[in-house]
Amino acid sequence: MTTKKYLRWIVLTNVLMALSINTTATYLSGGDTLAGWVKGCALAFTINTVWAAILPMDRIGKWFAESLLRFKCGSFGEFFARNFIVNAIYVTIISFTVALVNVGINGSLIPVWFQTYPILHLEGLVTSLVIEKPVQKITLMF
Repeated sequence: MTTKKYLRWIVLTNVLMALSINTTATYLSGGDTLAGWVKGCALAFTINTVWAAILPMDRIGKWFAESLLRFKCGSFGEFFARNFIVNAIYVTIISFTVALVNVGINGSLIPVWFQTYPILHLEGLVTSLVIEKPVQKITLMF
């Protein structure tokens, strides 16, 4: 995959993940205004994209699935484990940052963050499993 196609893949994946996870987070927090939802999506997309440029997620996912858990490359176990760890890292970073922005540094930060984290991780995992192959196909077409 060329650098240009890889960047398209990152942007498309991050847009879809931000829409999915932020929609769930908005619902879990009791709803919000359209402006608040858009702000949350923009924040999640930005955080995802910045960290995608910093962290070697491909290598982390490959190491976790193939080296640590010993799944064969291309197997369902590898696909699931790789998405599980990559999603766990991103959802941890994004959900904690958004909780920090919305709650601030105080005694309720960790409880508020952890109240939604498990559900957001599951939502992100399901979304990443569903979108990975179609996004890859779309990216390679253009």
